[in-house]
Amino acid sequence: MSTISALNTGIAGMQRGVAMAEKSASAIASASISTSGDPSAVAEPLVELMMARLQVEASAKVVEAVSDTIGTIIDTTA
Repeated sequence: MSTISALNTGIAGMQRGVAMAEKSASAIASASISTSGDPSAVAEPLVELMMARLQVEASAKVVEAVSDTIGTIIDTTA
């Protein structure tokens, strides 16, 4: 896999994670308003929010690894 392809994959993963977090946050806000404090209504969106955070963190590590690799290549060829 080329470094550009890996970078694009990492960025796309971060974007998916952010979109998932936004959807989960919206579901939590809606459930909080409409269910009068029933904790089971927010359980699934909270789990999805945690999954979104992990998605973004993992994708950020991919981007960081690609950045380090590109830096090493530049340092080696310079």
